[in-house]
Amino acid sequence: MGDYYFEFIQQYLHNVNLRKKVKELLKEKSEIQQKLDTLEKEDKNHSFEERKKRQRSLASEVQRNFECSLNTCDKKYGEGSLNQHIKLKHPELVNKS
Repeated sequence: MGDYYFEFIQQYLHNVNLRKKVKELLKEKSEIQQKLDTLEKEDKNHSFEERKKRQRSLASEVQRNFECSLNTCDKKYGEGSLNQHIKLKHPELVNKS
């Protein structure tokens, strides 16, 4: 009889601890949900233009002063785009260096 009673007490205490943890997790979930709702409300108050990461130039506004160094390629690019072109279209030039 003692073994069953001891097992019962262990299971009871284990269940009490689990219930306590579940209540704590539910409370934490509720707090996180409230914070998320607040952030979403704040985010909706900002217009799309305010949230844009950076100003992008139109293709017609880009000055294409940088020419691809490969003889068979006659492409011209704006600042920064030439490096990306070389990496994507001419990887053999990147691996050479």
